[in-house]
Amino acid sequence: MNYLKELPSKMAIAFRRFPLTLVWVLFGSIYMIGLIETDANLFRGFYAETLVLILGVSWLIGVQFFNEGFSNNLTVWVIRLLTLTGLILYYLSFPDYENSTSITFTRWFILFISGHVLIFFAPFTRQWSTLDYWNYLHRIIIAISRSALFSGIIYLGLSLALLAIENLFSINIRDEIYADLLVICLGIINTFIYLSDFPTTIHQTQQLNYSKALDVLIKYILIPIVLLYLLIVYAYSLKILITWELPEGWVSYLITILSITGFIIHIIIEPVREKHQDLVVNKFYPFFYLSLFPLFILLFVAIFTRLSEYNFTEKRYFLLVIALWILGISVYVLTSKKKRLSIIAISFFALCLLSISGPWNAFKVSINAQGKELSRLIERTKKTDLSKEEIDRFLNISRYLKDRNKLFLIDEELGFSTDYITSSYNSGSLILDSIYGENNYSKSINSNSNYFYFQNFRKTRVIDINGYEKFIDISLVDYPKSNYSLEVENEYIILKDSDKQLFKYNLTQDLKRKIKLYQQLNEAPAESFEYTIINEFGDFKLIINTMNGNIKNNEFTFNTIDGYILIKLH
Repeated sequence: MNYLKELPSKMAIAFRRFPLTLVWVLFGSIYMIGLIETDANLFRGFYAETLVLILGVSWLIGVQFFNEGFSNNLTVWVIRLLTLTGLILYYLSFPDYENSTSITFTRWFILFISGHVLIFFAPFTRQWSTLDYWNYLHRIIIAISRSALFSGIIYLGLSLALLAIENLFSINIRDEIYADLLVICLGIINTFIYLSDFPTTIHQTQQLNYSKALDVLIKYILIPIVLLYLLIVYAYSLKILITWELPEGWVSYLITILSITGFIIHIIIEPVREKHQDLVVNKFYPFFYLSLFPLFILLFVAIFTRLSEYNFTEKRYFLLVIALWILGISVYVLTSKKKRLSIIAISFFALCLLSISGPWNAFKVSINAQGKELSRLIERTKKTDLSKEEIDRFLNISRYLKDRNKLFLIDEELGFSTDYITSSYNSGSLILDSIYGENNYSKSINSNSNYFYFQNFRKTRVIDINGYEKFIDISLVDYPKSNYSLEVENEYIILKDSDKQLFKYNLTQDLKRKIKLYQQLNEAPAESFEYTIINEFGDFKLIINTMNGNIKNNEFTFNTIDGYILIKLH
């Protein structure tokens, strides 16, 4: 009860302490509510603004904690301005949504994680105390839990109240109101409560807030789980030695999770470890770190085995970086006399930023590696037919490069441009058709009666758009680049504008007719894959460029449909 009474005054203090952060949150929340009320799509048309507004919150909080170590106001404002400048420059670097790739969102996610990690060490970059650091982390966890609980209860309570009003009084409450309420609770209320929980005194705390409940969590839950993981991995290592087989790639994830869990436990118990009566807690250091070293052999063998077989991808790059980080932290903790455990968060923060910037970044290294792999396979096609395993590899790498808009890197090796390929799903199939001759590769696929395939090989074409208002590039597989989306329901293909259904067409019936007339779908005229639909909503023309799927018990399942839709709404 006292906490609730003190909350308004704490919020006022938080606003004076974090003015830039809370102004950013208020502006961002109002801006997003405005977008919701105008039916704008937050995660398409305004995805860059949405992502940067979310990203800025944790970074501005972390920078404020970092600034509190400086007494010079000029230094504080220079750092704030540099942070804002960085956020603006990052926003300007975003591509249009139509040109965004997995790289765009992966880079954002790593920056998002980095901003939160910054909060976990920002006040301790210039001075160090094990007791102060432990109490600081303790307050962060309490603040996060309390703000999430309070804002969640407020949102749930108000949402149920609105729902009751809607049903009991037959008052129509728009869906946008619920979305507005969610933005207010997550953006404004959650952030204000979170920041109001932070005391102004971070350093020179006198008392350790180590509770009995936390001690029970450590002794009877977390440490036994770590010991169980150690037992499993050591048993698997023994199996590897007996069978003399290379380790499964999955074991590297288990060792990574085990190591990070151990780091967290060490941070929690460090202030009380030496005087703790429980032997398991008392001897957790150095036993845990020493037990990791034999597993590092298994970890790096598993990682480099995958790299030697398939080369780098972003996932393998990040896994290798994290493995090297775990090894480095283990060596530091065992050899350092100071044992500043904040180095765990500081080093992880630095690795996050380094892994997505510079010529060594994960995306550049992975794309170059996969491009070389695909070039090698293309070179093999000039000498011999590819094996089934090589074809699968060819298809996967082609899809990987197309997903990142980097398929053009192999144009010189191929001797022709790949810009005619619009869908990542069957990009490899189209390239193989071009290499082996039109339809030759797809013919071998279509010889399997359980598979159907069509590709319009005309690289230049004129489409008559007379009488239509809109020309939409659309795909069943790729995430929609506009409000229009293509869906399949049973035998029907459906076009939607957001949630509104514009037309529903029985495509399967036409395909069954074509399969009876032609040995392969590719033998059917390309014009026969143009469909005109007229209904009360408008005039539509569907032009299919690429399509494939499976047939089972005379039922069609579509893997991909790629093409254009011309629209004239009534």
